[in-house]
Amino acid sequence: MASLLDQLRAKRTEAREAAAQIEQRAADEQRDLTPEELAEHGQHLTAEREASDQLDQLRDDQLAELRGAAVRRPGPAPARGPVLTREQSVEQWAQTRGLFEPGTDDRPPSFDRYLRGIVSGNWDGAEQERAMSEGSLTAGGHLVPTPLSSRVIDLARNQMQVMRAGAVTVPMTAQTLKLARLTGEGTPGWKSEGAAITATADLAFDAVTFTARTLTRVVTLSAELFEDADPSSEDVIAKSFAAQVALELDRAALRGTGTPPEPRGILNTSGITALTHGAAGSTIGSPPAAAVMGWEFLVDAIGAVRNLNYEPNAQIMAPRTTQSLAKLRDTTNQYIAPPTYLDGIPRLTTKQVPINLTVTSSTDCSEVYTGQWDQLMIGIRTDFQLLFLRERYLADTLSYAFLAYLRADVQLAQPAAFAVDTGVRS
Repeated sequence: MASLLDQLRAKRTEAREAAAQIEQRAADEQRDLTPEELAEHGQHLTAEREASDQLDQLRDDQLAELRGAAVRRPGPAPARGPVLTREQSVEQWAQTRGLFEPGTDDRPPSFDRYLRGIVSGNWDGAEQERAMSEGSLTAGGHLVPTPLSSRVIDLARNQMQVMRAGAVTVPMTAQTLKLARLTGEGTPGWKSEGAAITATADLAFDAVTFTARTLTRVVTLSAELFEDADPSSEDVIAKSFAAQVALELDRAALRGTGTPPEPRGILNTSGITALTHGAAGSTIGSPPAAAVMGWEFLVDAIGAVRNLNYEPNAQIMAPRTTQSLAKLRDTTNQYIAPPTYLDGIPRLTTKQVPINLTVTSSTDCSEVYTGQWDQLMIGIRTDFQLLFLRERYLADTLSYAFLAYLRADVQLAQPAAFAVDTGVRS
């Protein structure tokens, strides 16, 4: 293929130079081209144009092949099932199900350009987004088109710590969704030759039911920022909205009360392993002082999950906890490294784990979440709505504001896959 490119380039260059030589010769002699020269000049120009057309076609063929190879390259499996891993996108899932067709524009659709068009009515440079907006206005606001809503949902997923730990996403296309789960595996049995087979317990299943709960958020931006932002800096607003949604979904997944309309998080789900640390909690420090703990409490949490036949793959805690652990020193003032038992299990942090919880007389307690995180499922409706709040914020602070809301729920496939330490003090 490379040799053909070289041949075509050489043919084009040769024809161009031959035509230029004829022009130069006539110019040097200060005369017009003769009929013979004019005919030869035209032949060279035709040859140059044909070579250029062939080069363009070859380049287009190569680009198509590269795009096809990108689709075929090893990577996450197509998002076809009801559950998405952290590597699979909601956007891909929606496209696979025909919820929208991929655009023909080289530039992907932009949530920010969509909002600008809604607010200003100016859709210059946003033809895709204007076409998507047609018919999206409802009594409750604008129903964000699927290509844009799925993109924002993926941005939020990328910023959620529970997703980084390995939680899975369950796209919801209705208010409720049931997923089957295994609750009992039964026991196999041995038999003697010629003996009757003894019946054993079958696999046991039940279902978890996702019920979409409404999560609202008001996003405000100054008129100056909204109108003067560099158009090339795409999805600034989308990322801001996604970051705020991610924080609340993280909190709900970990600590949600389960009292409607709030989902029930890991902490408040029956069947998890609860690990306490004394009546008033324990301080992270250098054991064996009373009410003081070191790395061993993380080791014990991992052991508690493994004892129930699950394999923990991450621990989530407050930033203060990791900071306190990093300061652990021995009697010679040397820093204490984590035991090898903790190797390969990342310690992720989020401020959504509080550090001011009350445990009897202590008011500075926190929590640590240990688990096999693919047993945590986040159900998310694949569409959400925006209501542009025109009057109040523009009049008060010259700001644009959007009331955005999406619907989600949290379920544990296997509560026994999680352990929660409470009463963790700095």
